[in-house]
Amino acid sequence: MSTSVSDELVELEAGVLGVVTDIHGNPYALEAVLSHGAQRGVERWLVLGDVVAMGPEPGWVMDQLTEVDVVAFVTGNTERYVVSGDRPGATFEEVVADPTLLPRLVELAETFSWTKGYLQGAGSLDALRTFVPNVQFRFPDGTRALAVHASLVADDGDGITPELDEATATTLFPACDADIVFGGHTHRATDLTLGGTRYVNPGSASNHPEPHVWASYSIVRLGDRDHNIEHHQVPYDKQLVVDSMKRSGMPGSDFLIRRYFSTDPSQAAS
Repeated sequence: MSTSVSDELVELEAGVLGVVTDIHGNPYALEAVLSHGAQRGVERWLVLGDVVAMGPEPGWVMDQLTEVDVVAFVTGNTERYVVSGDRPGATFEEVVADPTLLPRLVELAETFSWTKGYLQGAGSLDALRTFVPNVQFRFPDGTRALAVHASLVADDGDGITPELDEATATTLFPACDADIVFGGHTHRATDLTLGGTRYVNPGSASNHPEPHVWASYSIVRLGDRDHNIEHHQVPYDKQLVVDSMKRSGMPGSDFLIRRYFSTDPSQAAS
């Protein structure tokens, strides 16, 4: 992945922008976010990647996003896995050293293949290829913003978390002169300022590290002279996701349900 910042600069008009990321094929979470945002005046959306994979309804999510005004789609690591055939997980050498890793590795590969087949059938796969690695914005008040999935150096690995420090931020966002950086990937809502740059992670719409967390997103209110960022968590019926996963036949559903949607912490997988 290139470490360069996109040459394209999107000039935003005054208004209300929603920022959402890590939807992971969960239309119930996305519906809650879009509805909540609409009630608060959101007119446009910025989507920071990991839109469809590791969830039961990737096509439905893509349909939902075609019904709203999206200023940019940033590509995430799971878009890369679906489109290119790259796969996460253990290396060949690690599997040889520990054969117990093989079933999870195979299941991961099957999950992304399932998502690709679903989107091909729904006619939505080509849309993922139009997502961009990063995009620059200028707010009406002159603020410069950069949107990424994880960082400028990679679409996976480390990203914006509450533990981010200035040295790490410099490594993850080299030669970045943005006033604000928006990123997702870590699924951890964050809003902090380091070295004069504000780093904002809206948190994930779906697949949260802890099952009690609801669908997270942010709102940016853009004025001619200033701007304001709000952070929200929106409840939705997680049992609908569980039921949909069980019906879908998606590989890895049992693990994803235990990891992200169990209401019993003792049942959450590591």
